[in-house]
Amino acid sequence: MPPVTPVGRFDSVIPAASHVLMIEPVQFRFNPETAASNSFQVQHPPDPADAARLADLAVAQHRVFRDLLVTHGVRVTACRSLETTPDAPFCNNWFSTHPARGNRPPTLALYPLLAPIRRRERREDLVAWLGPAYPRTIDFSSHEHDARYLESTGSLCIDHEHGVAYAALSPRTDRELAEEWARQAGYELIAFTALDGDGLPYYHTNVMMFVGHGVAAVVLESIVDAVERQRVEAALAQAGHKIVPITRAQAAAYCGNCLALSTDSGRPVLAMSSTAFGAFSTAERTVLESAAQILHADLTAFEQLAGGSARCLIAELF
Repeated sequence: MPPVTPVGRFDSVIPAASHVLMIEPVQFRFNPETAASNSFQVQHPPDPADAARLADLAVAQHRVFRDLLVTHGVRVTACRSLETTPDAPFCNNWFSTHPARGNRPPTLALYPLLAPIRRRERREDLVAWLGPAYPRTIDFSSHEHDARYLESTGSLCIDHEHGVAYAALSPRTDRELAEEWARQAGYELIAFTALDGDGLPYYHTNVMMFVGHGVAAVVLESIVDAVERQRVEAALAQAGHKIVPITRAQAAAYCGNCLALSTDSGRPVLAMSSTAFGAFSTAERTVLESAAQILHADLTAFEQLAGGSARCLIAELF
């Protein structure tokens, strides 16, 4: 793999990432260890024929999505997952990278994952590849032994430009650990509880909100505490984001699981699935398209089998 080159500085305007990591699936399949905390995921394994079809479809859809990003000027570094890591394509959950900020150099952060099988995704070869570009590493992974979890940019919706991270608390997002991350990383943390239509916490923040290119889509109706909801709205407004309130039904169609990226020439793009694209209203798409070019692809294999979509498949390399 080519070396990682950090871009931008936090104390100037931070563009969205123009370089990303994607992990191609190998034997993509149902993971029973994650089903209990992810209501988006199918709760029982499909029959063998359907499982084989979805595994093949996941590879094909992942390649089309990767090529779509590359064609539009996003630099993609890709590698294959291990056969022992069924959820490895969701590579944004075990690490994150951060541009320099103040006296903090470019930083690599490693995270604790709830499902034991997913901890294998934190591969030594990938950490070694990332390391040289990031002089500082903060490692929270040992908290797995204390049953405290924080699943990177699944748990944290990060506004790098304004130094704010949003966290919807869940079994995978521990408040105290998120607060410790914020202290070490130098971000303001805004934590809240967000419930889906069944009254369950969203398993990851990145399925109920995204921020980037001056827009923020968020399921405000899911933040049941009025004070918490007002704090989220106020922080987004103070940062100058145009708020696009989405519904729980739209979150279930992955409208919150989008990612702001930049091309190699600095042009803003917004990656999402075709499911999400179809679930936004015409008026909402107009708002999003005024901020960035929308790039969408069919990711139904990932959505139907594992409860993750476009944002989950991309790890930013700042």
